Amino acid sequence: MSIPAPSNKYWLILGRETQISAAEIVAVLNTKKYELTTPILKIESLTFNPKELIKKLGGTIKIATEIGNQVTETELEDIIIQELKTVSGKINFGISLYTNEKNDFADLKMAENFGKKIKKTLKAEGLSVRYVENREPVLSSVTVEKNNLTGRGREFIILPILPQQNRASSIPTNLEIGKNQLFSLAKTEAVQPFEEFSARDFGRPGRDDLSGMLPPKLAMMMINLAQIPITTTLLDPFCGSGTILSEALLLGYTNLIGTDISEKAISDTRENMIWVADQFGISDNNLKVKIQTEGVENINSIVASNSIDAIVTEPYMGRPLKGNEKEEDLVKQAGELKNLYLQAFSKFHKILKPKGKVVFLIPRFKYQNDWIQIDCQKEIQQLGFKLIHFFEDRPSLLYARPNQRVAREIWGFEKK
Repeated sequence: MSIPAPSNKYWLILGRETQISAAEIVAVLNTKKYELTTPILKIESLTFNPKELIKKLGGTIKIATEIGNQVTETELEDIIIQELKTVSGKINFGISLYTNEKNDFADLKMAENFGKKIKKTLKAEGLSVRYVENREPVLSSVTVEKNNLTGRGREFIILPILPQQNRASSIPTNLEIGKNQLFSLAKTEAVQPFEEFSARDFGRPGRDDLSGMLPPKLAMMMINLAQIPITTTLLDPFCGSGTILSEALLLGYTNLIGTDISEKAISDTRENMIWVADQFGISDNNLKVKIQTEGVENINSIVASNSIDAIVTEPYMGRPLKGNEKEEDLVKQAGELKNLYLQAFSKFHKILKPKGKVVFLIPRFKYQNDWIQIDCQKEIQQLGFKLIHFFEDRPSLLYARPNQRVAREIWGFEKK
């Protein structure tokens, strides 16, 4: 069986927050032509370098090229074997299997059956081969990277197709996979640079663990959701320790402004941006960065009217929660934050250019089994903004980790 011609369909494996990850991809690639099979977003008829693109995406775990669609089990194995025969020297390969059923034992067993059968066939032909075994049906980015499965080795991603499935809407369960099952197959080209993200998350010299810090991945996703050219001016008026500004620097933005009411935050931001530039070899040539201590209520004193293309920020999110707060205290804090945010948006309207964008985090607080939310979107629109709808026309995107007392809602606005 001959190896299929290179496909123009890419599979992007989404991170934990699949809706935000998908929205980021659609924004960066500026396309509405995609196929979502959670947690896989398939993009067709676009050309890009997977190893370069994945560095610019905060929410994508892997990028793969489709090498088989609606193939039988035998055809799938033949495609993998032919691909592995192109590897010179010892062959290393791994398999990741995606189904919706959370039966890790059954899914892992199926992946292992594929892997061991393929290994046995290759060894029978006298080839030196190693199958990278795993304790889960999906190989982590760490495992793929440590075993060089996007270099000399290979990782294959297998997706069973539901019977009579046209445009996939869901991944089949293990129970639906039978003898006449068809599969789609992809070869991993790039994995998320997890070590770099970890270094930026935990290695930054300026930290404020008490207040909490925005994860670099989320900061990058927010910047990408703004959809502005890297030559334009980006402002973070609640810059904290500078996570958004640092990620913007890494994405290539050269005109950056950061302000915060806290002198420590400004000191941390300066220290962190110097560290990021040094760690990742960013030259300060043509770089315009302005960082200054100032509260959002006085932002007009240091930022000119109609001068900002986009504001991307995590504002003050309230006092850190311990989990024993009374409901009335959380409601009171939500009201205070609402007033702060509306005051901020009244200032934003003056300093933004026409059609300038705002990507803004609004917290919600966990009380028992319910969320206390801050409802200020209508008032923001009354200040002269229109709501931006994200992925699949969603007005907001939720970022919430399990058992977290504070969740983040991502909202987008555009100045009228």
